Amino acid sequence: MSVIGIDVATIIPGKGGTGGGIWTYAKNVLMALDDLVENESGIKVKVFVNKAFDLNLKHIDVIRTDLNTEPLINRLRYVHLVLPRLCKRFHVDVLHKLATEVPFFYRGSVIVTIHDFMSDFYLEKGYYRNDLFGLLKSHYFKFIEKIAVKKSRLIIANSFSIKNELTGKYGNKNVRVIGLGNSVNEIPVPCKNKKTLSFYCVAGYYPHKGHLNVIRLVELLVSRYHLDIMLHFRGNPGNEKYFNSILERAKQSSCRERISIEGYVAQCSISEIFADADFMILLSEYEGFGLPVIEAQAIGLPVICSDIPVLREVSGGYACFVDLNDAEKAAGIVYDFLGNAAIQQYNIANGIDHVKRFQWSKNAAQLIQAYKSI
Repeated sequence: MSVIGIDVATIIPGKGGTGGGIWTYAKNVLMALDDLVENESGIKVKVFVNKAFDLNLKHIDVIRTDLNTEPLINRLRYVHLVLPRLCKRFHVDVLHKLATEVPFFYRGSVIVTIHDFMSDFYLEKGYYRNDLFGLLKSHYFKFIEKIAVKKSRLIIANSFSIKNELTGKYGNKNVRVIGLGNSVNEIPVPCKNKKTLSFYCVAGYYPHKGHLNVIRLVELLVSRYHLDIMLHFRGNPGNEKYFNSILERAKQSSCRERISIEGYVAQCSISEIFADADFMILLSEYEGFGLPVIEAQAIGLPVICSDIPVLREVSGGYACFVDLNDAEKAAGIVYDFLGNAAIQQYNIANGIDHVKRFQWSKNAAQLIQAYKSI
């Protein structure tokens, strides 16, 4: 019997507007795997977790570390020293890292899930030019990304956009695209007939998420086209400096009375988060997947998003796409979209059908096949 060790001990639950993409992925994959491994005679799955992990798994062995992995120094100690010993102690044959941070000294078989190349993007954009700690952290993740690609017998990507980015950076690798599942099984929210339009931007506060782009777009829609819009931001303030800059920008905005900055609440469902929304807006400069897009589609919300390859892929094309390099043109495109009920309904209907292809159970079944192939 092959023992699969899945490591999520460095993934902190509940970070992000609707739970955080990587944590949402880890949580739902584990729950789906837990339903399937009971009937799999060829493999045994163990998961290494931190103290904050609260999933009730029945068929996967949960191995908890007492080390708080949130501080960087503890994270490094865990990944590179503690984790290899845990794998040896629990006779792990294949280690699956649900993020790219693989143990430097580990010599066993490794599968890694690559969600994005965020460190590369931040370094290219110079976001941490004046932040020595952030700069060093980005270089560390860039370095460990190379190690992960080199060590892995199999790489799992959640989108073809990330697969293409991977092969462009590192050449042809053994990569499988296993689409991120959709955990929403709810009745679509009906269209609302009201004068004020509610835009919801659900995203953690990180520079690539494009909150400034959203504020500028709403300012143009209000000033040029005299629309009545209320903008709601919801997410975890992961990057404190960036979060404070958004607070200050919102205070200085001509639409400051129309901007609501709301916190992340772990207990809220997706339907509760978007209950008053008329449109979901995500103007990210970069994404590895863009989970809020399919979460919004699943509950029948029209989507407005940046025109980047991964969001075109994930949305199926059923969204209003805008060019981040031309704010005035973007405002015109969105204004036309807001006034076109037919295209909104077309995107809603097709979006609901589109997200049916994202299933956690299918994702887990593909992972089991991947484990068996090693």
